[in-house]
Amino acid sequence: MTHAAAAQSPQVNTPERIRVLIEREIEQGRLLPGSPLDEKALARSYGVSRTPVREALLMLAAQKLVKIVPRSGTYVHRPAADELIALLECLGEMEGLAARLAASRMASDQRDQLRALHAQCAELARRGDRGSYETANLQLHAAIHHGGGNAVILEQITNARRRLAAFRRNVFDRPGRLQTSHAEHDLVVQAICDGDAPTAGDAMRDHIIGKGKAYADLVLASR
Repeated sequence: MTHAAAAQSPQVNTPERIRVLIEREIEQGRLLPGSPLDEKALARSYGVSRTPVREALLMLAAQKLVKIVPRSGTYVHRPAADELIALLECLGEMEGLAARLAASRMASDQRDQLRALHAQCAELARRGDRGSYETANLQLHAAIHHGGGNAVILEQITNARRRLAAFRRNVFDRPGRLQTSHAEHDLVVQAICDGDAPTAGDAMRDHIIGKGKAYADLVLASR
């Protein structure tokens, strides 16, 4: 679906549709941190007036995905290194809690699915297939989140991951990161399948927070 067609969909109001479309552009790396967002150009692209675009940008600013600078313009939010690390710390705790709950609550078929996803990640890491590994990695984490069965935690994880999306993608470009990521997953998956909630939580938290320096380095390098 084109931007204009999506913006004309009757299912949700226009500002919300545009918010979702811009959010998707940010998450998928087509709008990079620091990129200017011109209301007039966006209105043309989505086939709408500037008013719903302005409302969509205000909603995105509330999500901290864009930054509105008076007398300057609107930009895709570029977090400072300390903000990035704070987000990783928060995400690490939430992901760790989800893993602990998954170790206690996952049904046997969910554990089988988790093992299958982990095996798929192993093969992709061995081949160095970054794009496919990234997709499988998200599926593995999603399986753990849903296995934990807590919608509030899932919402918090989703929000934090959305704010980190532009940097999360680039981390896998680093040499050896796919193999390191898979090795860290191994500890998490084994603990969940063994029903060892404390170990699962600690391993997942360390896996997420351990990325903090790499994320911060990416921010500093982009300045």
